[in-house]
Amino acid sequence: MMLTVSQLFIYPIKSCAPVAVEQLTFDEYGPEGDRRFMLVDESGKFLTQRTLPAMAFISPQVTDTGLLVTAPDQPDLTVLYPLDGEEQRVVVWKDEMSAADCGEEAALWFSQYLGVPARLVAVSSATQRQVSRKYAEEGDMVGFADGYPLLVALQESLDYLSGVVGRALDIERFRPNIVVQGAAAFAEREWQRLRVNCGEIPLVKPCERCVIPTRNLITQQREADVLAALKEYCRLDGKIIFGQNALLRNIDVLSVGDKLTSE
Repeated sequence: MMLTVSQLFIYPIKSCAPVAVEQLTFDEYGPEGDRRFMLVDESGKFLTQRTLPAMAFISPQVTDTGLLVTAPDQPDLTVLYPLDGEEQRVVVWKDEMSAADCGEEAALWFSQYLGVPARLVAVSSATQRQVSRKYAEEGDMVGFADGYPLLVALQESLDYLSGVVGRALDIERFRPNIVVQGAAAFAEREWQRLRVNCGEIPLVKPCERCVIPTRNLITQQREADVLAALKEYCRLDGKIIFGQNALLRNIDVLSVGDKLTSE
């Protein structure tokens, strides 16, 4: 089946606002600029929109010199490369790894905005995080994403849910990296891989959803009709599933408008 890449996103700071891009370039961790920064608490455990909805209003932009961060009623924050902060141990779910601390100015900025102690950390040359060997090969790495370097979603699946609730839902609720179109709603559940040129995107694990997709992007209030639609049409084996976690093989660049085939 021929598909088209319709949208691409990166999330420079884990669990903060997305950035729509026209092209993804890839390195050993996945899309460059995607979840290379993360907020952690005093123990090094990652902070998340799941419990801190205000993180959705933190808007990061990757620049040539580092990171520019904005948020409502906050002065702009600039984080400059090279990052020379001390390495510390951080935790994403069950994985522990090394990361570079981004300094006191950033820590104060995020702590004041969120109202809880928070430090900004970044992927460094010492960061080594293997994707679960249950689904990946030795050497498949990921940065601070929940577990996989890519998340793929199908536009027609979102359109179906929009029809159920009676209004257009934003794909950003589901925080994909790659949005494709050109198939029947929920066809992605059966795909094993996407092929593009000489490379491929193995689809290795359906994405189990949390509370975030049920929240209005503007107000961050939970919407009962969205939750009901997800339970009705996306619940598989007792879990709400939308999109596919994915790896990449032999792909350096992916652009909006690129053609892919599904298998």
